[in-house]
Amino acid sequence: MTDYIDFYTESELDDLIDDIFEIEGVNRIKELSRQLRTFFNYNAEMIQFRFLANVPKNNFPKKDSTNSRFYSHKRELESLSQEFISLLNSIKRDDTTLEQEINYLHFDKNLTKLNKLSTITEKIWSLKHSLSEQGIHNHPKFLKFIVVLAQHVCFVKKCLNAEFYPFYEELVINYCNLEKELSDLLEEIPSIKNRSIIKLREEELLS
Repeated sequence: MTDYIDFYTESELDDLIDDIFEIEGVNRIKELSRQLRTFFNYNAEMIQFRFLANVPKNNFPKKDSTNSRFYSHKRELESLSQEFISLLNSIKRDDTTLEQEINYLHFDKNLTKLNKLSTITEKIWSLKHSLSEQGIHNHPKFLKFIVVLAQHVCFVKKCLNAEFYPFYEELVINYCNLEKELSDLLEEIPSIKNRSIIKLREEELLS
């Protein structure tokens, strides 16, 4: 290892380290930008759904049952959300907050649970981003479910990435506001009002 380092001059080694940090910084910025874009996509979907409030019932857009990609992602996200909830329940104890328990995983160097939590969080985030670009405003109940799920995913990400804690904290607030707007809209639209608004998995998230 010493011979490898000696191969570089001090100046070259400094430049190499700078390049590594620059690449890492760019990747982090791209990721945060992507997460903001995902939120704005869902906000745009909510706005499109808002316009449906004035559409006559007979003209209400029908769901496209032939969109296999959408329904494949939907099923996968629902399955992952169950696993996500179960994992959080296994971490949380009655006498502490979930944030404290995740911090304890860091302190105890419990890499098994940390890696599992990080992996499933990233899988959900990737699917959530993909679904945000698939016209999900035609599926308002599922749209709300994702918005609720996003709050919990952002919460976990702020615990796993302390350096970006304020960013994810703000994102949680934004998704909470989006959920409130969607809830109000779901109550306003007669064709949606009498349906079961929240599925079992969403009830578990809200509990």
